[in-house]
Amino acid sequence: MRRGPLGHPRATGRCSGSEDRERTVRHLKGLSALATLSLGVFLLAGCSEQDEPPRVRLWALAPPEVTPTDADSRVPLRFAVALAVSPQEGYQLYGDLAEALGQKIGRPVHLILRRAFSEVNDLVRSREAEMAQLCSRGFLQGHADFGLTALAVPVVNRRKSRPSYVIVSAESEIGTPAELAGKTFAFADPLCAPEAFPAGRGGQRPEAFFRRKLLITGHDRAIRAVAEGLVDGALVDGLVYARLALTDPGQVAKTKVIGETAPYMNPPVAVHPGLDPTVREKLRRALLTLHEEQTGRAVLTRLAIDRFAAPGGEVDGRGR
Repeated sequence: MRRGPLGHPRATGRCSGSEDRERTVRHLKGLSALATLSLGVFLLAGCSEQDEPPRVRLWALAPPEVTPTDADSRVPLRFAVALAVSPQEGYQLYGDLAEALGQKIGRPVHLILRRAFSEVNDLVRSREAEMAQLCSRGFLQGHADFGLTALAVPVVNRRKSRPSYVIVSAESEIGTPAELAGKTFAFADPLCAPEAFPAGRGGQRPEAFFRRKLLITGHDRAIRAVAEGLVDGALVDGLVYARLALTDPGQVAKTKVIGETAPYMNPPVAVHPGLDPTVREKLRRALLTLHEEQTGRAVLTRLAIDRFAAPGGEVDGRGR
C-alpha cells in the first residue's frame, strides 16, 4: 500500500478519500493533544533578547513523495500548503480544496502539508510540488527567485488583501502596540511577518523591542497562547483570526486587537513556471470558477473565502 506525505495509507484513486482522511484526522488529533502540552512547556521556557527565538515544534511531517511530473491525467498534481492552523484542521480544510480541484480538472491532487512558507517555496522550486498556496512575501520571494507564477488570489470580505493583527489578552491593560515594549511576544512565521512592527518607535525592529520573542507553529496556536496567558501578545494572520472567530468564538473572545499592519495580499495559489501550460490553464479556470458550484462554495465557505480572483499588480509587488 502506498503512503502519503503524512505517513498514512493513501487511496490510489482520489487523493483525499473519506476513509483515508478519517484515519489521518484521528491520528492527528492524537498529535494535537501532545502539541497542547508542548506549547505550554516551550512557551514558558522563553529566551533571552540575544538568543535565537525558540521554535515551538508541534508536529513533524515527512518529506514529500516524489512522483513524475507531466500532463498525464493519472499522475497526481502535488499541492503544497504551509499550515497557518493546526494540522488536523488544515488537513481537513485543504484536503477538501484539493479534492474539489481534482474533480474539476479530472486529475487527482495530492496534498503536502508543511510547517513554514519557506519550506513550501523550496518544494516548488525543486519541482517536488507543482502548485502551492503561500503568504504574499513568500510568493514575492519565489517570484523573484525562480519565476513562481500566481494563478489566483483569495477574495475575503470582498477584498484581496488583509492586515495582520497585534493581539493581547482581553483582560490585559495593554492598549497599544507601543505598550508591548519589554514584554513576551509570539510570531507564527518569520518569512511572512511584516518587515516593521507597528510599535510606534520609528519602525523599531522587534529584536530590540521585546523582552522575549517566540516562534510558534500556527497562527491559531499563537492566538491560543495569548488567550491562555502564555505570552503577552502576538502577531497573527487576519484571515486566521477571522476564521477562528467563527469556529471557536470563545477562544477569540479571550483576546483583543490593539493594532494592525498595512494590508498584505491574501495568500495566492501559485505554480512552478515550468508546469505544462494546459495543466496550468485548467487549474486557473478551476480556481476562478470554484464558487459557481455548490460543492466548491461549501469548500470556500469553510476556508472563509468568498471566491478566487485573477491576480493583479499585487503579484509583482506593485500592490498590497
